[in-house]
Amino acid sequence: MDPVTLVQQALLTSLVLAAKIPVDMDELIAFEETGTHRFELMTRMANKIDVRPNFKTEWLEHPVYPNVMITTGASGGTTIPVDNPGYAHTDQTIYNMDTDEQYLMNEDIGGGSTAGSITVVNHTGSGSITTATVAGQRLVILPESHAEGEAIPDPFTSKAVTKFTYIMQSTETLKYSDRAQHQNEYGLMQYLGDLKQKHITRQRGKNLSLLISKQVLDITSASGPRRYTSQGLREAVVTNKIDLSGPGGSGQLNLSVIGALLDVTTRATSSSATKVGFAGQNAMTSLSALANDAVRTTVHETLWGKKLMAVRTPFGDLAFDHDRALTDQYGLADVFIISDMKTMVRLQAQGLPERMIFNTGNASDIHNVTTALTGTWGLKVKWEYLNAWINGIS
Repeated sequence: MDPVTLVQQALLTSLVLAAKIPVDMDELIAFEETGTHRFELMTRMANKIDVRPNFKTEWLEHPVYPNVMITTGASGGTTIPVDNPGYAHTDQTIYNMDTDEQYLMNEDIGGGSTAGSITVVNHTGSGSITTATVAGQRLVILPESHAEGEAIPDPFTSKAVTKFTYIMQSTETLKYSDRAQHQNEYGLMQYLGDLKQKHITRQRGKNLSLLISKQVLDITSASGPRRYTSQGLREAVVTNKIDLSGPGGSGQLNLSVIGALLDVTTRATSSSATKVGFAGQNAMTSLSALANDAVRTTVHETLWGKKLMAVRTPFGDLAFDHDRALTDQYGLADVFIISDMKTMVRLQAQGLPERMIFNTGNASDIHNVTTALTGTWGLKVKWEYLNAWINGIS
């Protein structure tokens, strides 16, 4: 028999075995970031989730036929170099916005006579143009001007474009032992708290993925099986990527800048009347200051300032909210997003919704319980030019 250790003094807490002391824990645990994933929330709520049978989703967009060309060099004759000569056709009138001169197309399709150029005649119907062009001038293509009894021109139209995106699958797990679930300092309450924290962490990751992830089909890392990564909005927006810190930019987000940004995203008739802005850290500071000159206070006021939730401009309204993914923590503090919510559709693979699966462990592993959080998601952005990704806000 082992000798017994005797305590011949008052029993102090330091003499009690640590294993016998239960760990105090709050009945309710405070969780971080429960309502900050605004982009993920809005894209999920704005439109019905599109459940797809395949992990690659394809759709068609039919763009309007373009009617603007930019000159790429100097010309004083009848051949004008432009960036997209094929946009212009027989007998169309071409208006030079910089020289205030109009020409008449003198070939069936631009570039047919001289590659990289359109062949025109003076607005009177013959001869060279009056004012020489230089690079960078804007030429607007106006309708065909038909001569009496002339044969009808050849047909032309724009072609529908096939676009696609991927749906990704993602799984995370939480594992605990049978001893842990019955131990005082752990138990069911702590386990439920761990599950909630795992869910919050997952939502944070999903929100960032929907914002900045790149679209990838990977068949190498797993030695054959396909691994899909869905696109984020930053990759989807191509037309209106705007750097306010670049040449001519002030880095500031004021009413005139917001109006200009709404202008470029509302020119198409398919645009929504109200856009939704997702503001980063710096943009929120600028937006909060917009109402400074409009605030009126009296001696009875006890609350100073104005909570601004929307801005009205001649180009349309902009409702905005702060997404806390757009902070310097992630290098996104200078970002402001203008989105047309009807263009965004959240995707989900058929039979694979976001869900929590309890006790997924091996049947022979009776002493451990594994819970899996798994699901699929993707982001389809139609008519991406109705949205804008702005960075460089100081």
